[in-house]
Amino acid sequence: MNTFNTTWQQKKWKLILAASIVTAGTAPALLSSTVVEAAAVHQPAAYINNVPAEYDVVIRQGVTYVALTELKFLGDYTFGYNNQTKQISIRTENDNYVLFPNSKNIKKNGQAATLSSAPILVNGKAMLPLRAISKAFGAQVRWNQAAKEAYIYTPSESVTRDYGSSDLTIAREAALSLPRFSELKQTRLEIRNPLGPVDSSMTYIFEKGQKDRFFVIEDNDLISYYEIKNGAALLKWQANVGSAAGTIGDLFFIKTKAVAEAGKRPSVAGQTLVSFQYSRMLEETSYEVMNKSGSIDSGSTAPQKDKIIVAVPEEN
Repeated sequence: MNTFNTTWQQKKWKLILAASIVTAGTAPALLSSTVVEAAAVHQPAAYINNVPAEYDVVIRQGVTYVALTELKFLGDYTFGYNNQTKQISIRTENDNYVLFPNSKNIKKNGQAATLSSAPILVNGKAMLPLRAISKAFGAQVRWNQAAKEAYIYTPSESVTRDYGSSDLTIAREAALSLPRFSELKQTRLEIRNPLGPVDSSMTYIFEKGQKDRFFVIEDNDLISYYEIKNGAALLKWQANVGSAAGTIGDLFFIKTKAVAEAGKRPSVAGQTLVSFQYSRMLEETSYEVMNKSGSIDSGSTAPQKDKIIVAVPEEN
């Protein structure tokens, strides 16, 4: 499944202004007394193929549950629940699953199997344990205890293959669709004041000639930094920025001060960055090559269908 396209489908109201990828080694986060870390107490969350779960995540006796209908983010699933028999049915093009709340028994295409934990009902909604999703539906599951975040994903052979491409444009596009996991030791920061459907934006930043680390800037408010390892993008650092002019370490592409930081702040000292901005309204990508001194090159062109990254002449 193409995660980037899935995100578009779930958030059609968003204008996605895309991308630039950055950077190199990391340096410890330098926090002033005005910087506020995220609250220690928070509700558990889940991400299914990088899409935030629509419903609350439930933890019961050490078992983490997500709503049955969240499986739709894993593929083409249809669901049914018979209130009289309490039977839960899940169908795909090729498979049929039958299971019941409070029972570890499951049938896949008529073949019986046993789950490690039973599904439950919460306020009339069927909830599945994470490990059951992994075993029964072939998904991969990861859990960040410190952040209380679950990640459910189906590895994509095509995305993995494209990320390994020698064509930098193809590899960068694939990088945006790799599974994303937080390595923060706390809950992730959030956009404080989301922009409306017309003004909402997202920016990605890559280091010139590279594909293995990137920043994401959402609504000119939340900045997230990822490093790619073993086929996944790992969230290493985040910051909320304010309106006051200033800087954050050597991240020269940021022109305002941080009001909150989490994780280990990266460094872009001495680096040249490539920026890509895709406008759904204009259906074109604007790119810019920049360093600490300013802009080196810029331009715009139409990307391939459902893509945002384009070839940059400065890199050829």
